[in-house]
Amino acid sequence: MTQHKSHAPALFAVFSLFWILLAINPSYRDIWLVENIILMVCLIYLLGNYHKHPFSNRSYWLIFVFCILQTVGAHYTYAEVPLGFWVAELLDIERNHYDRFVHFAFGFLVILPFKEVMQRKVKFSSRAIELFTLVMLFIGISGSYEIVESWYAMIYEAEKASDMFLGSQGDIWDAEKDVFLAGLGAWLYLVLFTRRAAQY
Repeated sequence: MTQHKSHAPALFAVFSLFWILLAINPSYRDIWLVENIILMVCLIYLLGNYHKHPFSNRSYWLIFVFCILQTVGAHYTYAEVPLGFWVAELLDIERNHYDRFVHFAFGFLVILPFKEVMQRKVKFSSRAIELFTLVMLFIGISGSYEIVESWYAMIYEAEKASDMFLGSQGDIWDAEKDVFLAGLGAWLYLVLFTRRAAQY
C-alpha cells in the first residue's frame, strides 16, 4: 500500500502563522486567553501523538479548518465576528450566528478524527451503533463545554461573560441549541461521508 505524505506539518505551519497574526490585539484579551486554553490542549495532544497515532490527511484538513474558525471567534469573540454581522444584515436577522455556525462546524469537522481514534480502540458490532455512539459523544463534549462556559460566567463578570464568552446574545436556550448543532453536524458528516470503509 502506498504511504501518502502527511499534510500535517504544512497545515500546522500555516495555522501557526494565522494564529500569531490574530493573537495580536484581539478585541478582549481576557476572553481570548480563555478561548485558547482548550485549543492549546488539543494541539499539544496532536503534536504529542503525531508519530505514534497519526490521523488521515482528510482529518488534518478538517481539524485545520475548524481551528481557523475557532481562532477567528477567539479574536473577535463569537458574538462580534464581522462575518456574522454581515450575514445577519444580508439575511435581515438580528442575531450574529457565527457561534452557532462554529458549534455545527465542531461536530461536522472534528467527528472524523474522533472516529479514527475510536476505530483504533473499539470494534462496533454495527454501523448504527457506531454512529449513535459518536454522535452522543459529541453531544456530551459540547454539553460539557457549555457547563464550563457557565462556570466562567458565574466566577468572572457574569454579564460580560454572557455577552462575549458565552455568546448567548440574550437567548435563554442558547446552550441547548449549540449542543444540538454540534450533534447535528457530527451526524451529517457521518451519514454523508463515511458510508464506505474506503473513505476513512
